Amino acid sequence: MKTKIAIVGRGEFINLARNSTMKFKNSDIEITVFDCAGDLSITLPRILTKLEENETDMVITGHFIKIFLEKRTSIPVIKLKVTPIDILLAIQKSLPFSNKIAIVLADLEELKYDYSILEELLQVQLHYFSYNTQTELRLRIENFSKSKGTIISTGFGVAFAKEYGIKGTLIYSEVSIIASIERAMEIIHFKRAEEKQRQQLKAVIDSVRDGIIATDEQDKITIFNESAWNLLNIEKNNIVGERLLKIVPNRSLREITKDEAFQNKIINFDHVTLNLSKVAVTQKGTKIGNIITLQDISEIQKIEQNYRVEIESKGLVAKNEFKDIIYESKIIHETIERAKKFAKTDSTILITGESGTGKELIAQSIHNHSYRKSYPFVAISCAALPETLLESELFGYEKGAFTGAAKNGKKGLFELAHHGTLFLDEVNSISPHFQARLLRVLQEKEVVRIGGHKVIPVNIRIIAAANENLICLVQENKFRADLYYRLNVLKINLPLLRQRAEDIIPLAKQFIFQNRKELYRQIEPYIEEIFAKLLVYKYPGNVRELYNILERFTILAEVNRNDLDYYKQLLEECIEEIQDHHLATDERIVFALKDNYKDSLIEAEKSIIKKFLDMQKGDRTALAEELGIGRTTLYRKLKELNIR
Repeated sequence: MKTKIAIVGRGEFINLARNSTMKFKNSDIEITVFDCAGDLSITLPRILTKLEENETDMVITGHFIKIFLEKRTSIPVIKLKVTPIDILLAIQKSLPFSNKIAIVLADLEELKYDYSILEELLQVQLHYFSYNTQTELRLRIENFSKSKGTIISTGFGVAFAKEYGIKGTLIYSEVSIIASIERAMEIIHFKRAEEKQRQQLKAVIDSVRDGIIATDEQDKITIFNESAWNLLNIEKNNIVGERLLKIVPNRSLREITKDEAFQNKIINFDHVTLNLSKVAVTQKGTKIGNIITLQDISEIQKIEQNYRVEIESKGLVAKNEFKDIIYESKIIHETIERAKKFAKTDSTILITGESGTGKELIAQSIHNHSYRKSYPFVAISCAALPETLLESELFGYEKGAFTGAAKNGKKGLFELAHHGTLFLDEVNSISPHFQARLLRVLQEKEVVRIGGHKVIPVNIRIIAAANENLICLVQENKFRADLYYRLNVLKINLPLLRQRAEDIIPLAKQFIFQNRKELYRQIEPYIEEIFAKLLVYKYPGNVRELYNILERFTILAEVNRNDLDYYKQLLEECIEEIQDHHLATDERIVFALKDNYKDSLIEAEKSIIKKFLDMQKGDRTALAEELGIGRTTLYRKLKELNIR
C-alpha cells in the first residue's frame, strides 16, 4: 500500500517543498504539493476535496492551514517543525540586508533555544514576535517594517513583508521539510500497524457468539460488538464514547453499570434471558475500565444439549445422582454427605466395598455433583479384560500398532474422559506392570498411545473402586504402595446391606414399583409384613442379591390375590432358591477340598514309604518291621501305591 503525503503552503515555501521532495520521487511514497495562493476561504476547500478524493494519509503544513483543516477533515495534519538549523540558516541569509532581524512565529516555544548569544557574535539585533491570527501577523510585520529591518517567518509572513517593502526570509529549509516528511512516514507506519491490530481485534470480537462491551473509567463505551447489538436488540448507532447507561437504559440491566465485578448473573431482559459477567481492567493497579460479556441462556442450553446428545450416543454419561439413592439409614446418609463434599474437589477418590454395595452408583453421583458433570463419565471394569486389551482400551493406540488394530488408530478412555471423570472399577485386579503405567498417568496427567510417541495431556478426575482390602494387597506385595497412596487421597467405604437393614424395605418398595406397578398397588398396604423375612437374610451379594430375590418374586407373583400368606410363601421360596444356590456352591467347594485332601495324603504316604525303602536299601522285611506292619500288608501297600 502506497503512502500518500500532501504538503500544503504558499509563496516561497512551495518551491522549497517541491525541490525537497525530489529525493522521494522513486520511492513508495507519493508526495503532492498544493499551493494555496489567493483567498484561503476559496483555495483551501478545493484543496481539501482533492486531499480526500486522493485518500491522503497525512498533511504537512503551517500554523494557519493546520487550524483550518483540522476543523474540517479526519485526515491527520502535522505542523512543519522549525529546527535550530533553520533559524541559523535564516539569520545567515538575512544579515546582508540588515542587522535588525525579527523572528515572527505563531508559537515562539518552537525556537527551543536562546539565540541572544548571536547578537554579540554577529553584531545583530534579534526581535521576537508571536501572533494568533493573520490580521495580527500582518500588523506585527507592518509595525516592524518602519525599522527597515528584515523578518524571518513562514510563507504568509514572507508574503506580508514583501507587501511592506522589507526583506523576508523563509524560516523553513530543506532539512526541516525532509524531517517533517520522515516524521509523517513514521506516524503513518504506526497508525497503520495500530489500525491493523484494531481491525484484527474487531474481527475477533465480532466473530464470537458472546456479546462484548468494553467501557473506560468513566463508563463510556469503547467497544460494542455485533453480538451485543443483537442480544440487546437496540438501534445501531455510532455509540463509541457514549455512556453505557444512556445506551442501555433498561432497568433490569442497571446491574452492569455498577462498580462491582460479578460472574454469571442471570437477568431477564425483554425478549431474552442473559447470563452476564463483568471484570475490571486495570493498569499498574489502577482501574481503567470494564469488560462486560453477555450470553444468551438458550444458546448455552442448546450447546450443552448437543454435547450431551453426542456423549450419550457414545455411552459416556453418568445416569445416576445422589437423589436416586434409596435409603433411610444413618450410615448411608453420612456416606452421601461425605461423597458430596468430595465431589466439590478435584482429588482422586477410592471407593471400597464388597460386590453389590453400589460403588458405581456412588461414583456416578459424585461425577454429576461436580463441576465436571457436563463432560464425559467413562467407566471400565479392570477385572473384565485381559491386561493387553485393558491397556489398549485405556491408553488407545496408533494405526498399525499391532495386528488387528483399527485402520486409523483409536482414542483411549483417558482421552475420551478429557475434562470429565474416569471410573476404574475393581482396580485391585490389575497387574504390577499395569499399575506402574497407571501411576505415571496419575502423576504426569498425560498419556502416550500404544505404538505412538506423542505425549497427550489429559485433564481428568480419577475415581477408583476396589472389592478387596488394598492395604493387605500392599503388604503382600500384590499392589504398589505408591499407587495405593496416589488413589487413596479421599476414601469412601460402602457398608454391607446387612449393616443397614433399615434400607431393605425402601429398596424393595422402589424395585417392585419400578418393575411391576400393578403388583405394587396390590401389596403396598402389607409390603412390610410380606417382606419381613428379607430383614433377617445375610445377603452375601448385598443389594445385587436383594434385587435377584425381588426379581424372582416380581416375575412369579400373581396379581389380584388377596391371600397374604401366598405372597409370604412365595418370598420364602425365592429366598430358599438363593440359599440353595449358595449351599450348592459351598458343597462343591467342600467336595473339591476333600478330593484335594485325599490326594495329598496318598502322595505323602507314598513319599514316606519310598524314603524308608531307600534307607533300608530295598530290604522289604526290614521296612515292614520299621513301619510296624506285616509283610503282606506292606506288599499290598506297595502295589496300591505303585512303588517298585
